Amino acid sequence: MLPIAAIAPQVCDRLRDGNVVLQAQPGAGKSTGLPLVLLQSELAGKILMLEPRRIAARNVANRLASQLGESVGQTIGLRMRGETRVSKKTRLEVVTEGVLTRLLQSDPLLDGIAVVIFDEFHERSLHADLGLTLCLDSQRSVRDDLRLLLMSATLESELLCDHLGVSEPITCHVRQHPVDIIWAPFTRVSVEQAISKIVTTALKDQTGDILVFLPGVAEIERTARLLDANLPANTTLHRLHSGVSDKAQSQATATNTGQSSRRVILSTSIAETSITIDGVTVVVDSGLERRSKVDAASGIERLETVMASKASATQRAGRAGRTQPGVCYRLWSEESHASRAASWQAEILRADLSSLLLETGLWGVSDVSLLPWIDAPTDSAIDRATVVLQRLGIWSEKGLTEHGRAVARLPLHPRLGHMLLWAKEQGAGSMACVLASVLEDLPRLRSVNFNEVLLRPQAVHARRAAQLSKLCDIQMDDSAAGIDASVLLARAYPERIAKRRAGSTADQNTSYLLSGGSGAIVSTDDAIAQSDYIVAASIGGKERQARIFAALPADTVLLKQWCSDLIETQDKVEWDETRERVVAERQQCMGAIVMESHTIQDVDKSLRASALINAVRNKGLECLNWHSDVCEWQSRVSRMRVLEGDKTSYPVVDDAALLDSLEYWLQPYVSDITSLKALRQIDPLPLLASLLDYQQQQHLEDWLPLKYTVPSGASHRLRYHCDGNPVLSVKLQEMFGCRENPSVAGGRVALKVELLSPARRTVQVTEDLANFWHNSYASVKKDMAGRYPKHPWPDDPVNAVATAYTKARQSKSQ
Repeated sequence: MLPIAAIAPQVCDRLRDGNVVLQAQPGAGKSTGLPLVLLQSELAGKILMLEPRRIAARNVANRLASQLGESVGQTIGLRMRGETRVSKKTRLEVVTEGVLTRLLQSDPLLDGIAVVIFDEFHERSLHADLGLTLCLDSQRSVRDDLRLLLMSATLESELLCDHLGVSEPITCHVRQHPVDIIWAPFTRVSVEQAISKIVTTALKDQTGDILVFLPGVAEIERTARLLDANLPANTTLHRLHSGVSDKAQSQATATNTGQSSRRVILSTSIAETSITIDGVTVVVDSGLERRSKVDAASGIERLETVMASKASATQRAGRAGRTQPGVCYRLWSEESHASRAASWQAEILRADLSSLLLETGLWGVSDVSLLPWIDAPTDSAIDRATVVLQRLGIWSEKGLTEHGRAVARLPLHPRLGHMLLWAKEQGAGSMACVLASVLEDLPRLRSVNFNEVLLRPQAVHARRAAQLSKLCDIQMDDSAAGIDASVLLARAYPERIAKRRAGSTADQNTSYLLSGGSGAIVSTDDAIAQSDYIVAASIGGKERQARIFAALPADTVLLKQWCSDLIETQDKVEWDETRERVVAERQQCMGAIVMESHTIQDVDKSLRASALINAVRNKGLECLNWHSDVCEWQSRVSRMRVLEGDKTSYPVVDDAALLDSLEYWLQPYVSDITSLKALRQIDPLPLLASLLDYQQQQHLEDWLPLKYTVPSGASHRLRYHCDGNPVLSVKLQEMFGCRENPSVAGGRVALKVELLSPARRTVQVTEDLANFWHNSYASVKKDMAGRYPKHPWPDDPVNAVATAYTKARQSKSQ
C-alpha cells in the first residue's frame, strides 16, 4: 500500500470544504495513488490533473490507467498538444499545463470539473502560475464549488496556504530508503569529463542503474561521446530530455527487467520530479540546470546555466532511494552547498510574458495586477510584453485587438500565431505552418538550417504542421510567389532583423546590429555570417553580446516588399565622428537598422546646431577652445556664488552644469557651424559672459579682478583656478613697502602671495605678508643676496621702495 493511502481520507474531507495544499515526499504516491482515491470519493464531477511536462503527463496517465486495468482514453484520459485521448467514460484527465489555460479560456466555469490538481507545483512554471491564478479568479467570482489541490514534495506551504485560504497543509511522510551523499567537487576538467569519470567509478563500485543530471542537451551529447567507448558490455546508454522520441523516453523510464544489464540515463532536470524510474540506485548530479531569463536591457530571452537549488538537489538525490538504499554523487563541495538558493525561482519573475499578457487579455483583464497572483509579474516585464504585442498588432491601448483575439485562439506563442495568420492572408500559410513547427522545436534543435528543414521537414515537424494547417484552415499546397521563410520569420520577430556591421569580423565572430537596437554575433565559420542581412530565430549565449544560434539569410528587396510597414523614412541630422562634422541624411530605417540613406542639404539650421551640441556634450568641453581664461572665469564666478551668500544670484558654471546648459549659452551662436574645426575658432569666453547680467559682470570685476596692482606699480594676473585662495605671483622686490597682506572682495579674501626670486622662482608662499617680513625675510635675504647681488635686499623691506628692477637701473630711473 502506498503511503499516500494513510492521508487520502483527510484530503477528501478537506476538499469537500475548500482547497488543499499537500506536501508529500517522493515515493508517497501522490501522483499515481491519490487521484484514484479521489475518483472513488463523493466528489461530484471530473478531475483535471496538471503535470509540468509532456513526458510526466504521459507516464502518469499510463500508470493510473494500468492500475485500473484499462488503457488511456477510458476512465483516465490524456490531453496535451498534439495528443488527445479521452472519451465519454473519462473521469480524470491528465493534462499539460498549457491545456488548462485553453480549457479555462473556452469555459471559464470549467463546467463539470470538480477538482483541479496541480502536481509538482514547486516548479512554478509560467503556465502553472497562470492556470492557478485563472482558477482562483473563477473560483472567487463564479465557481465557489471548484476545488484546487496543490501537490509537491517541496512547497512553500505557508505562502500557498495563505494564498489559497487554507489553514494548514496536509503532510505525508515517507520512510524513504537512505541515500548516501558523496561530495565530489572537480577542478581543471569540464563537467562532462568529471561526470564520465564518476559514472565509470560508480559502475565498478555500485549496483543498479545510474541516473545522471546534466544542464542541457549539448552537455548530454558530449558526455555520451565520452562514455560510449568505455561502457561495459552489459550497460546501455540512454538520453532523457524533451527532444528525444516517445520510444526513447519509454526505454529510459521503463522498469529495468534485465537481470544482468544496467542502464546509464543522461537526463536534464526533466527527471527531477513526476517521473519514477525503477531500478535507479545511483544518481550523479552535476548541480547545474539551464534556465531561461529575459535580458532587461535588450529584451532578448537567454538560456543561462546556473547552480541548481537545494530543493532541486534534494529531489535529484531522492531518485536514488525509491526502491532500495542508494548513492548520490554531487559534483560540488559540502561547504559550497550552503550558498545555493533554497528553492526554484518562479518562472513568472524571469520569463517573457507576452503569452501571459495575451491570455489575461483574452480573459478580459487589461490590468494584470487585478488578478490573484502568488507572485505578481513586474511592471517592467509587463511593459516589455506590451511592446512586443503592440509591435505585432495584437495589443492596443484598449487591450486585445481583433487580430489579437484571433491569435489568442491559436495554441501557439503570440509571435507564431501572428505569423501564421499573416501568412494565411498572403497565401503562404503552408510554409508558415512548417516554419512554426520548427520554431516551436528550437529548444531541442540547438541550431538549425532552416532552408534544409523547410525543404525536407522532419516527421515531427510535418505532423505538427499538418495539425496547424487544419486548425487554421490552411491548404498545405498553397504558395505565394515572392515570400520566403525569412519574410515569415521577420513577421514573427520584427526586432530580430539584423544587418552585418561594417568591418565586423574579429575574434572568429561576425557582429550584427538587430533592428531592436541591440547587437549580436555569429560564428564566422557559420555560413550565415556571409549574409549582409539575416533574421534571427534563436538568440542566447553567455557573452555580454548575445549570440545568434539559428537564423535565415534575408533579401532586402523581399523585406521592403512584404515588411514595408516596418520601414520608416526619416531625416536624420547627426554627428559623424569620423569626419568630425554634422551630416544630414534621409534614411530608410527598419528599427535601428539603416537600410538606405542619401545626403540632403536643405535642413533646418536648428537641427544642425542641435546635432553639434549633442556632439559637444558627448565629447566634453575640451573639444571647444577651452583656454585658461575660460577656466579662470569659471573659478571667479564660482567663488562669487560663495561670497554672495545667496547662491542663486550667480549661476553654477562648473563643467557639468555648462554641459547641461549648452542649448542656452552655446547653441544660439553655432547655427551656421557644422564642423569641429570651425567650432574651435569660437572663443567661448564672451558667450559665457552673457550668462551674467551687467551688474553681475561689474560686481565680478570689482570684487574678483583679473589683475592686481602691487606696490611697484605693476599689474599682475591673479590665478583663481586653483585650490585655496587666489594666487598672486610677484617678484619679492615688488612687494617692498606692503605692510598688510593683499586681498580682494573688499578685504574678504586674502590673496596667497607667491613671492618670486629675480629669476622668477618661488622663494616663499604666504597669506600673511606682515609675518613674512618680520620672521622669514631675514633668512630669505641671506640666501638670495648672495645669488642676486645686483638686486636690492634692504634690511627694512617694509619701509623700502618697491621695484621690479636691479639696483643700477633703479638708480638711473631715480
